[in-house]
Amino acid sequence: MSARVNLLHLALVPITIVWMIPLVLVLGLALKPTNDPSTFFFGILPVNPSLSNFELVFEQNPIFRYLLNSALIAVPSVLLVVFLGAMAAYALALLDVPLKALIFGVLTLALVLPMSSIVVATFQVLQLLGLYDTTLGVSLVYTAIGLPFGIIVIRTSFLAVPSETRDAAVMDGANKWQMFWRVYLPLARPSIAVVVIWQLMLSWNDFLLPLVALVDKNIKPLTLIPLVYRGEHFTQVGALFAILIVVSIPIIITFLFAQKYLVNGLAGAVK
Repeated sequence: MSARVNLLHLALVPITIVWMIPLVLVLGLALKPTNDPSTFFFGILPVNPSLSNFELVFEQNPIFRYLLNSALIAVPSVLLVVFLGAMAAYALALLDVPLKALIFGVLTLALVLPMSSIVVATFQVLQLLGLYDTTLGVSLVYTAIGLPFGIIVIRTSFLAVPSETRDAAVMDGANKWQMFWRVYLPLARPSIAVVVIWQLMLSWNDFLLPLVALVDKNIKPLTLIPLVYRGEHFTQVGALFAILIVVSIPIIITFLFAQKYLVNGLAGAVK
């Protein structure tokens, strides 16, 4: 058994190396000074790395304001998906809900809808509701998009809770709300961590929806800053990749903090 595991680990080494190449390339280009193009290691890493591209990005853009705008879009979306998704998952898993199979089927179908297929309809709905060009409108759209995934993942976790646990809570006098809040929700932490990471990646990294739904420069998120350094006739490669790294940092930090729960949640989902 151990020999098989070692072979598996050995096979993963070249896959990891191939996967790391784009990340190293992005970091190398971000650290390459514009006045010194000399490189080594197949032209990927700069000989004299510099933070000049990061300094340029922070000088030319109000990064912290854009960071706050991204947070105002992503954080409410994550909280709503977790809270509403957990309640809906509890109902679909444990309560007598009419047309439960049909609802679950619709949720599964919603997972395969690409963002590009609903952009026009989303634009029209936001205008109709008076939410166009607002961070609230964009956040609610991300909530609607992320709810199917959140419901399905958390529902799987609720179904894995032993019936004896539920029976013990009933014997202790817990009602349905207390059972949801004090029993099932704490046991679903790994699955909730998966949903948090997924939803944060969706609402933080997306480019298309903010591009279509936000016009005011003062409320645009971080993901739209790369447009400043990418044009038809001119591209600042170092600054472009520097801002991409800045955009990725909050996701990386969140993943590092939630890694333990994330692995357990994915294992539970596979079961």
